[in-house]
Amino acid sequence: MPASGKDLVDLLDLDEVGTESFLGQAARRSRMARTYGGQLLAQALMAAYRTVPSGRPVHSLHASFLRGGDAKESVRYDVTRVRDGRSFTSRRVCGHQHGRQIFELTASFHREEAGYEHQAPMPRVPVPRDAVPLVEALERADRDTQTFWREEWKALDLRVIEECDAAVRPVKGEAVAGGAPPQPATERLWFRVHDSLDSQETALHSCLLAYISDLTLLSTALRPHGYPFLAPGVQRATVNHAMWFHQIVPVDQWLLYDKSSAWAGGSRGLATAHVYSPTRGVAATVVQEGLIRPRGEHSALPVPARSPHTS
Repeated sequence: MPASGKDLVDLLDLDEVGTESFLGQAARRSRMARTYGGQLLAQALMAAYRTVPSGRPVHSLHASFLRGGDAKESVRYDVTRVRDGRSFTSRRVCGHQHGRQIFELTASFHREEAGYEHQAPMPRVPVPRDAVPLVEALERADRDTQTFWREEWKALDLRVIEECDAAVRPVKGEAVAGGAPPQPATERLWFRVHDSLDSQETALHSCLLAYISDLTLLSTALRPHGYPFLAPGVQRATVNHAMWFHQIVPVDQWLLYDKSSAWAGGSRGLATAHVYSPTRGVAATVVQEGLIRPRGEHSALPVPARSPHTS
């Protein structure tokens, strides 16, 4: 995976291979078998940006992960112009590998204009220097997992805030499957790109924020069930991912990822997050649904009874 800010920028430098078709290169030096979901989000959003007039930053995206991608192969992104209005521009992007569609994204862009404004304050949290580097927080993981994480995400500075608010506990009577004590279904994380980015281009920073947004979010839905971050015993995969960009902020400066999960069931989990800039306030809202399927000795967890009102 990218080892520096420059590598991240290079990952988003798409090759034009046809009329509104672009090729996103595979990440170099990755040990991952499946393409990282944030890479698909970022490259597809950049492909859409390449067809949008200047002065119209992205304000929302909705993505579906249809098949697992091959991390060692490039992805072709085909862009469809859905709408070019006076204020809004809409694009649909389909990602293909080996002749099959693996990913789809719709994105909406809005010309900058004045309007009503309000926002919730950022939570009071310890500053980044008082937070725990994520690799150190993985003390329960084996050495290979720690090495994997350190190498794969070298371009990012990630720091966990260990204090969280009210817990969401498993359904009454459900065993804690992961073996660790249940934790609150909330988690806060400081993040930034390690290196200063020379470019302040709007498209680049919004795409990099999309890239990072897929990282650690789904794990929030597993905390009440006794699974610490990256613990074995569960199959994880992003299914749907949505983002609303309230303002474009530089990702080479500290941002707070405030995550929570209100629900899990049927081998799926739902997580919601807000991204805050300490100086500018709410930057983005993220919602993700993903597969959290028990496997191995935990695969025999009971299927919940269907409601009599369910068709």
